[in-house]
Formats: sequence, structure tokens, C-alpha cells
Amino acid sequence: MTTSRIERASRLAKTSAAFVKNVVQRRVNKEHYILSDKTVNEVILRDGIMSVKHYKPLQGPTVELEGGQTFYVRKRRFLIPLVMVPPLGVFGWIFDLLADRSLVRYFLAHGFEVYLIDWGKPGPEDSGLSLETYTVDWFPKALKAIREHSGSEELSLLGYCMGGLLSLLYLGVSKDDKVANLITIASPIDTYKANAFAGPVARALSWPASLVKKAGFQLDSLSDQSFHVPGKTLSILFKMTNPLGVVSSYVELIRNMADDDYVARYMTMNEWFTNMPDYPGATVQEMTRKMGLYNRFAKGKFRIGANHVADLSAVNCNLLAFAGDNDKIVSIAGARAILSVVSSADKAFHIVPGGHAGVFTGSKAVHTTWNISKDWLQLRSKSFPRLVDEPSSKAKVS
Repeated sequence: MTTSRIERASRLAKTSAAFVKNVVQRRVNKEHYILSDKTVNEVILRDGIMSVKHYKPLQGPTVELEGGQTFYVRKRRFLIPLVMVPPLGVFGWIFDLLADRSLVRYFLAHGFEVYLIDWGKPGPEDSGLSLETYTVDWFPKALKAIREHSGSEELSLLGYCMGGLLSLLYLGVSKDDKVANLITIASPIDTYKANAFAGPVARALSWPASLVKKAGFQLDSLSDQSFHVPGKTLSILFKMTNPLGVVSSYVELIRNMADDDYVARYMTMNEWFTNMPDYPGATVQEMTRKMGLYNRFAKGKFRIGANHVADLSAVNCNLLAFAGDNDKIVSIAGARAILSVVSSADKAFHIVPGGHAGVFTGSKAVHTTWNISKDWLQLRSKSFPRLVDEPSSKAKVS
């Protein structure tokens, strides 16, 4: 056998061994492949399943993100902390996904103090968690803890999807004028326009639903458990929005099963869409009635519980909103409606590439959603004085 044949046979044997190893290990030792939630942090508050995390400054002079793009770790810090607000139905670690696709690391590298409100892992026993729990109870407690920890009364909020809506509800109820900036990413304000299927159906059902309500039947008379959505069901529903994408990504996994790095990246991303927490029944019931049937966000006022009304016209902080050009869950029109319901004088709206997940943390997000957000927020945040060890102005900080 010639040397070249021996080398080819050796490479084939190594590839086959790696293929078999990864096929087995991704089943029996899944945690070994999951690369999310690796940025060093401390929990500064716990209340039930909710917690608040503070992320430590990055170590080292540079950080490398998606596409091999390298950034200097900015030494001069901004005075106004950034609070990241996840949606429900996913885990907060999607903000700290892969080392090179972590929104947390990106903003840390650019000089921001970063906090995250983690809604935890609701189970069937948490079906009673309502919008009032999240926005009237937990949200104020979280921001109070962040203000005490950071020493700053002024804060910036960044909410993805439902995280943006929870932020709006909090601001509409609390009238918190110390929230200086709000960024929403793919947040469905006008649910009648949210997507091609659900919007028209909800609009069509709103009139007969009002007749049923007048006849004496109300959705809120049903038990919270009746509306509770298990995480496995959420996962199936999400994957159904792009079934071809699910199949093609799995085919690519098989083709690259011998590549440890590829398998780890696939497993980490797939964990987002496969391992989802339950969606609490009380919240689903409220969203079905107030968002789905009656489109309350688009109308500017949203009743929360028995004693609170979120008036979105009271929201006047600086606003930056995004929509994805290929988002099958939240349309451009559905997200753009935020501009008409808030009273912010400084507001902007951007359409960026990607679907519902891609607009937030896809391969292009670093150069679009993240970069736009960083530039916009830096102009609206105060800085500490320049530090001696900060890179010189000749060093490029993107």
C-alpha cells in the first residue's frame, strides 16, 4: 500500500471514529457540547424562580465574535447599565449563547455594565404566573436590585420579543422616568398585523368573542392550567414555523458529525429550540384575550390584573426598535407599530436581515442588530472619565 493510501486510510479511520464518538456522546453526554451561559456572572437577586444576574467585566485585551471579528475590550465604562430582558418560553442564556455569538459579551466588550433578568424555568406548578407577576411584582424588584448594585438610577432596557413587551408594560404602569433608553427586537405590538396567519384569524374572532363575552362567558373564568403550554409543545410550534430549516440543519449535522466544533455549535443552538420552559397558563390566557383577540398593545392601553393599567403613551424614553425582514412570527408592520403608541421624541426603527431568531442572534446580527444598538446606545449613555490603560484612539474599536 502506498504512503498516500495509508494516509487516506488513517484520515478515514480518524474521521469515522470521531463520527461514531459524537453520535454516541451527543446522546449520553449532551452537557459536554452545550456552550451557552459561560460568561462569568453573579446572581444579585432571587425571588421564586426569577433571578437577576450581573456579568463580570471581560478579562483580556480583546474578544473575538462571529466571523472572526475582533474587538478591543473597552476599559472606559458607561455610567448607565444595560438590562437585558428575555422573552418567556425560552431561557435567559440565549443572550449568552456561544462565545462568539453572545450579546452579553458584545456589550461587555464595548464598555457597558450588563445585567439580565432571568425569568427562570416555569413548570406546571407555575401556571398561575401572570403578566402582573412579571411586570408589577418582579420587574420593579429586579430594577431596584440593579440600581442598588450599580449605583445608577438611570438604566437602559433591551428586550427581545416578549421581553420588549414586558418592558413596555412595566414602563406603562410604573411611569419610571429613570429608564433612559429602550431597545426592542422583534416585539409584536400590533398582533392583527403580526403574521400572515394568526393576525387575520385573531381579527376575525374578535367580534364573535365580544358577543360571547356579553353573553356572560369570559376566558378568564377558565383555570390557568387550561392555558398552560408545556415547553415541548412550544418547541414543536416554533420548529413548525420553518420545518425545511429544521430538516436542512439536521442534514448538515450528519454531514459534519465528525467535526467536534460543528457538533458543539449545533447542539448549543438546537438546545434553544428544543429545550424550552413552560409558558405559564395565566400569562397565555391574558395574551390570548388581550393581545390575540383585542390587540390591546396597538390600542395603547393594557389592563394588568384588577388594579393596574399600562398606558403606553406614558413611555417617553429614547426608543430603538427592530424587525427582521424574514420573520415568520412577528411581521415588520407588527413590530413597527411601537412607534405610534409611545410618546418618545427620540425613536428609530430598523429592518434588519433574519428570521425571528436570526434578527436577534443570527450570523449577521453582530453586524446589523448588535452594531446598530451599540452605536445608538453609546450616544445615549454617559461615560466614566478615560482610564490610563484604555487602548489609544488609533486602535480601532468597532
